[in-house]
Amino acid sequence: MSRQGFSITLFCALSSSIFWNASAEKPSHGFSYFGDLKYPKDMAHYDYVNPDAPKGGTVRSGDVYTFNNLNPYVDKGVLAIAMDPRISTLTHEPLMQKSGDELGTYYGNLAETIEVASDLSWVAYTLRDNAFWHDGVPVSVDDVEWTFNALKTEASISWRLAYEDFVRFERLGPRSFKFHFSESVEKTPQLIIQSTRFNPLPKHYWQDKNLAETTLVPHLGNGPYRIVEVDVGHKVVHERVKNYWAKDLNINVGKNNFDRYEFLYFFDKSVMLQALRAGVFDYYREQNEKDFATAYDFVGYREGLFKKESYTMGESHGMHYGIVLNTRRAPLDNILVREALTLAYNFEWANRVFWHKGMDRNNSYFMRSGLQAKGLPNKAEIELLEPFREQVPERVFSHAVDLPRNNSFGRNRNSLFRADELLREAGWNLKNFKRLHIETGEPLVIELVISSSEHERMLTPFVDNLERIGISAKIRRVEGNIMVNRLRNYDYDVTMRKVYTYKVPFPDRMRSQFASKNVDPPNMINYAGIKNPVVDYLIEQIAKADTELAMNTAGRALDRVLLWNFYLIPDGHPLSRHLVYWDRFGHPPLGKEYMNWTGFPTVWWFDEAKDERVETWLSDISED
Repeated sequence: MSRQGFSITLFCALSSSIFWNASAEKPSHGFSYFGDLKYPKDMAHYDYVNPDAPKGGTVRSGDVYTFNNLNPYVDKGVLAIAMDPRISTLTHEPLMQKSGDELGTYYGNLAETIEVASDLSWVAYTLRDNAFWHDGVPVSVDDVEWTFNALKTEASISWRLAYEDFVRFERLGPRSFKFHFSESVEKTPQLIIQSTRFNPLPKHYWQDKNLAETTLVPHLGNGPYRIVEVDVGHKVVHERVKNYWAKDLNINVGKNNFDRYEFLYFFDKSVMLQALRAGVFDYYREQNEKDFATAYDFVGYREGLFKKESYTMGESHGMHYGIVLNTRRAPLDNILVREALTLAYNFEWANRVFWHKGMDRNNSYFMRSGLQAKGLPNKAEIELLEPFREQVPERVFSHAVDLPRNNSFGRNRNSLFRADELLREAGWNLKNFKRLHIETGEPLVIELVISSSEHERMLTPFVDNLERIGISAKIRRVEGNIMVNRLRNYDYDVTMRKVYTYKVPFPDRMRSQFASKNVDPPNMINYAGIKNPVVDYLIEQIAKADTELAMNTAGRALDRVLLWNFYLIPDGHPLSRHLVYWDRFGHPPLGKEYMNWTGFPTVWWFDEAKDERVETWLSDISED
C-alpha cells in the first residue's frame, strides 16, 4: 500500500533518530508519531476490518463494576464504562480516529484535515462539512471553541490539566480552527496526539446545562451509537444511529456493525460468571489466568457453543498491575518500610495458586519496550543520573533491578528475614509479635483498600506475610462507588491499580502518574503520591528527547529511579490476553501488531446462523 501524508518520524527503518519533518506544515488526512502514514486518503478501508461484515443483531458484555453518573467531565459519582470519550467513541467522536494497526497514528474523523506547525507550536484542523449531532445540527467551530473554554474552566481538574498546555483557540474560517500551545512547555509530537483526541461537545445542548454536575440523562452525541436505556448501577443500552453521519467514511467501513450494544454491571465476579454461563450476556474479557483455565468447563463450552480465545499482545504493556503504596501517609513515606513490604509479597506463590502459572513477573514500569531498564546502567544513563547521585538510592547506580524471587509453595523465609531487618532499621522493632515504633510504641498498621473479590483473594496471603513480620494489616473491601471516592481523595494506605505505560512514552500520561504536581490535586492517577524532582526531570528529558537513543536512555533511568524507590510492588502481567464469549459472532483475527485490544465490539459482527444455534441450545437447556 502506498505511503503518503505528513508525519512526525520518531523511528524509521534506516535511522534511529527522531526528527520533525519541516515540510509537514500543510494539510494532511492523517498524523503519525512513528514513520509515514500507512493508508492514503482514498483508502478503501483498514486492513484489519471485514468490509463485508453484516449489520444487525445485539451484543451484550459484562463486567464487575457499578455506576451512578453519565457525565465524564466531573469528579463526582461513578462514571459508567464506555462513557469516557478518552477511552470510548461509541457516542462521541474525536477530531481524529486512531489506527488499529499502526503505532501512534491517527486519521481524520470529525476533522477532514490536520496541519501542524514545523516547530510544533500549533495544530490546525478543518471540520468535515457533513458532520452532525444526533439531533441533526451540524458540528461547528462554535462547538469546538465552546468545548475548549468549558474544559479549561468548568470541567474537573483532570480535564483542565489535560489541556493546560493548550493556551489559545483561534478561529480560522467557517470550518477551520487552530490550537496554540504554551510557549513555556517543551514542544513534542505528544501535544499533537493530545489534540487528535479532542471531543467537541454540542454548544446548543450544553450552554444552559451545568458541565460540573453529575447526570443520568444521556447527553447529545455525534457517534455511531446513542444511549436508549439506563438502569442505574446495572445496565446501559446503546442503539446504533441509523443516519450516523460518518457511516460511509472509509475509516468506518466494517465497523459499528451491531444494532444494539448492552453493557451489564455486576457487583461480584462469581455472580457475573454464573450469568455468563447461563447466556444472560455474551462476552467477557477474562484477566484471571486460573479462571480462564478452570471456570468455563461447562456443557456449552464442551459442545462448542461457548468459545475461549487467547492472543498475544502486540506492543508494550508496561506494569499492568501493581500494589500501590501511598507515600502521602506514614509509615509508607519511609523507603525502608516500602522495601520491606515488597519483600513480603510472594509473587511466585500467587502465580501458582491464583493464576495457573500464567503470569510473568513485572520487573519494569515499561515492560517490553526500549525504556525497560536491564542489567546495570550504561554510560549514558550514568551521565544523565550523575547530577542526582545524592538524591536517588545508591542501588540505582550499583545494582541491576532484581525483585525478590520466592518459593512458589509459600516459603519465603529469607525475604521475610530481610524485611524484618529493614523494619528495624526504619525504627520499627518486634515485641510480642507486634511491630512497634521504637520511640512512640505505636503499632505499624496497614490498611489495604480494594473493591474486587479477586484482589481480596490475591492479597490475603500478602496480609498473612505482613502479620508474620508483626505488621497489623487488614483488607477493607468496599463497593465500587466508595472505591472511586477513596481513590479520588487518596484515602488508602495500599491499593491495587493498573499502571499505564506505552511503547510510545506519552509525557502527559507519565506526568499524570508520576509527576510531583499531581500529588495533591484530587482525582489524579498519581496513586502512590510520587513527589520526586529526579522523576520530574527524567520525564521532561523523555519529552524533549530528539533521538530514540536519548528517549530510551532517559526512560531506563526513570525506570531505575521508580523501581529502587519502591513506590509500588510490581505484580505480574499475563503471558496472553483472554476472552470468552457465546459463539454468536464473527471477528477479524486477534493479535494484530500494535493491537492491545480485541476489536470488540467495534469490528465484530453478528452471525444469524450461529445465534440461532446458540439460542436453540439455551432454550433446550432451560426446558430441561
